[in-house]
Amino acid sequence: MSETQPTEEELKNMSPEELAELQKKNCVFCRIIKGEVPTHKVYEDSTMIGILDIYPSTKGHVILLPKEHAPIMPLIPPDVFKHLFSKIKYLAKGVKDALPSERSTIFIANGGVAGQQSPHFLVHVVPRNSDDGLTNFDVPKKGISQEDIFPTLKMNLTKMMQSHLQREGKIAIQTPSKDQLAEVLDQNQQLRDMIINNPDQVKAAMETNPQLKVLFNGIDIDKLSVKLKTGHSSELEQVSAEPAPTEGGEASPVDNKEEETKEESKKEEKPKQDKKEDHHSLLDKVTHMFSK
Repeated sequence: MSETQPTEEELKNMSPEELAELQKKNCVFCRIIKGEVPTHKVYEDSTMIGILDIYPSTKGHVILLPKEHAPIMPLIPPDVFKHLFSKIKYLAKGVKDALPSERSTIFIANGGVAGQQSPHFLVHVVPRNSDDGLTNFDVPKKGISQEDIFPTLKMNLTKMMQSHLQREGKIAIQTPSKDQLAEVLDQNQQLRDMIINNPDQVKAAMETNPQLKVLFNGIDIDKLSVKLKTGHSSELEQVSAEPAPTEGGEASPVDNKEEETKEESKKEEKPKQDKKEDHHSLLDKVTHMFSK
């Protein structure tokens, strides 16, 4: 490859990494960040800078950009993205107060089709006044039906957010209805067996697993264990967690039933299969059934 600009043939033979590096090398905003091109810098920290736009829409038009080169929003590293967008509202207020102006428009063009003209991702903060002569970037209302894309869009957005939350170490759990939980129990014999034979183990897992705690929110595991032993998983309304103190130290009917059924379950317990899942992995799978 030549020392100047690569030929068309050389561009065709470049790897994606080489093309990205070339784009970064030719990016005027990366040169501004390095100090190679003069600019009016109004803000800077370790992650981002703010500069005055050389072709402002209004007086005080500021551009915010990450120091690390990223051509479009999806390619911004997560930590940089968090920092950049956590600062925007404060910087926008600073611009508004400095001029002063009535309000501001925060504008992002993400990709060429959306109007992006820069090779570097930018956020525009445009001070606004009622007499500035600008339109409000109105998006035309068209009579387009969206029913056909609704299921696919909902599924993709749900998957995207679940993936993001998992990367962040967070899992959003949707508390199931009693009917949904009953259906899960009916379809998952291993989970039923665990609640029947080892309710204390399930309760211990709930203490260390917040998602599992949400999943069984409002359910008394001991009562559920008794119900499952009698084969009535559909009657979950009757196993809601309630304070149940007994007077005079007498055992409650539930406690008596638990003792009887524990003895019965011991007699009926079969040898465990070698391939039976570990209870931790099983409970994790159940919580994922209700992940958003």
